[in-house]
This record gives sequence, structure tokens and C-alpha cells, in this order.
Amino acid sequence: MARAPRTTPAQLGRARVRSWVESKILDAGAAQIHELHGDRKAAVIGAMTGTVVEIGPGTGPNMQYYAPGVKVVAVEPNPNMHTSLRAAAVEHDVDLEIRTVQGERIDVDDATADGVVATLVLCGVDDPDAVVGEVRRILKPGGTYFFLEHVAAPPGTATRRIQDLVHRPHRWLANGCETNRDTASVIDRAGFSTVDHDTSDAGISFAYTRIQLIGTAIR
Repeated sequence: MARAPRTTPAQLGRARVRSWVESKILDAGAAQIHELHGDRKAAVIGAMTGTVVEIGPGTGPNMQYYAPGVKVVAVEPNPNMHTSLRAAAVEHDVDLEIRTVQGERIDVDDATADGVVATLVLCGVDDPDAVVGEVRRILKPGGTYFFLEHVAAPPGTATRRIQDLVHRPHRWLANGCETNRDTASVIDRAGFSTVDHDTSDAGISFAYTRIQLIGTAIR
């Protein structure tokens, strides 16, 4: 049986750098995201009760929206995020448990989550269909999945041309983040009972991530 190739120290070093850069990029945009989408986040996330699984919570910008008494299971494979994530949970009095697993294989039982939150996540996973499939699997019937993602601009637009141009260097720098992913189609075909989403242009300050998808899906 052939052995899997070993990860070299140089590869590990590059992975750590990309993970660190990813955390800094998310931190830099957190205030603007709150200004643009904070009211909607507060309305949907703040209404969740029981146990909520947040996939890719990063440094914890969503901790401020959770209602008292909610248990948050944080699926965050990037250890560079954990210290800030724990600090945000303490600041906002959130009962937090961190699990360092991938979104494609979440160690949560079927139909046990009252809600799932994932913001700026599907752009950077290897298999977005698998992640959304996991969301549907772990949600209780009637449970809500709240999502916010930057997505591909319409074909032929200047923004889309820029997205396609910077796709490869951005993907390397931002730890796998895709600039031109059709995330709406991924969620629409996942088999939820209802899906409701819309897109908006966040403005030039977001450069090639300005087209953003926000909404909910109900199992």
C-alpha cells in the first residue's frame, strides 16, 4: 500500500502563514460587515435558541449576536482563530465549545442542531456541497441555517473579470478562499424545504468580494 506523502516543514510553515493571513483579513473586514449586515444578523442569529453550530466562526465577530442561554458549537479548523474566538465568547457571555474539524465532516449527530450559522465560509472550503450537506444533516427539522457569503459577480461585468484575474493568487494568500464561486446554486440544490436569499453590492471598499449573498434555509 502506497503511503501518503509527508507534509514537509516548509509546507507546514506556509500553511501557518496563510492561516494567519486569513485571520487578519477577516478581522480587517469585520466592522464593515457589521455595519452592512449587523441588523439582519441580529434578527436571525439573535432569534436562535438551544444549540447552534457555527461553521467557521473565525475570530468570533458573530458572538455579539447570540441570545443569552444559547450553546454555540464552533467548528473552526484554523487554530490561529481560537484565542480571539474564546475572548469574543467571554466578552459576550456565550457558552462556547470549539471543535477543530473540517466543515465537510462535522462531528455532530444527525438532526441535533437547533440552528446553523456560517458567514464567509463557503468561499474557502474544498467541497461546498459537502459542507451544506452537513448543515442539512445536523439541523433539526424546521431548523434555520443563516448564511452570508461573498460570491461570483455576474458574467461579463468588470467585477467578475477582476475576480477571475485575482482568483489564483487570492486563493493562495487567503487560505483557499475562492473569489468567483457560485454559492447560491450550492445552497439552492441542497434539499432544504425553503431557501430565501438575496444579493447586494457592498461597494468598492470590498473590491472583488463586493457581491454578497445573504439569507436563510430551513430544513
